[in-house]
Amino acid sequence: MRRRRDAATPEEHATQSAGAAVAVVRDPAAARWLVRPSSLHQLAPFLGATRAVSEAAALTGERPNTVLKRIRRLQQLGLLHCVAREARAGRPVRKYRTTADVFFVPFEATGADSLESALAERDGYWERLLRRNVVRARIEAMGVWGTRIYRDERGRLQVQTAVSPDANATMLDPDMPAALSAWRDQVMLDHADAKAFQRELFDLVLKYQRARGAQRYVVHVGLAAVLNESRE
Repeated sequence: MRRRRDAATPEEHATQSAGAAVAVVRDPAAARWLVRPSSLHQLAPFLGATRAVSEAAALTGERPNTVLKRIRRLQQLGLLHCVAREARAGRPVRKYRTTADVFFVPFEATGADSLESALAERDGYWERLLRRNVVRARIEAMGVWGTRIYRDERGRLQVQTAVSPDANATMLDPDMPAALSAWRDQVMLDHADAKAFQRELFDLVLKYQRARGAQRYVVHVGLAAVLNESRE
């Protein structure tokens, strides 16, 4: 793992501190740990922060012994190190931190067959998390639902969640859960409109990401010109 210092892009600047230590991870085992969301959350308490085992356990909701065992593995991978020892009666309290504030994993270190498969593996965890919780919210709000397939007034094919043959299901009422999953593959835009849409979506995510509310939410935003459509 070698270190370098890169300038942040404007989009990255909000989340990357100036002068942050950057590590390029080429070791396959360490790379797999970082790109797999289910294991990355175990490293997250120490990323850019110095914490004791008990502090990390409080954040993850796990037992301190479980966290300590994982710390040893992360040290073996070169992702974590002990940076301080606080004196106290008995054994000193060890404080741990990631070996870099920013990790970069090149594609070739992931072991994936293609960029598409690498993205599918990384995003699969979040897609399942979103789908599972959208379904839970819909069941709580309206029970069992169906799918309504039709053409709208502009002749576009629509596939919508519906509660009856003539009524789509929406959850926009104030007293219903804040849950949304919507796909549109017939949006026709000129390049300028598509870029404006991209910027608006990006800015909207940043706006609400800065909020400090009581409930955690998973959000997914996607946009791409359809140039290659698989019929699988």
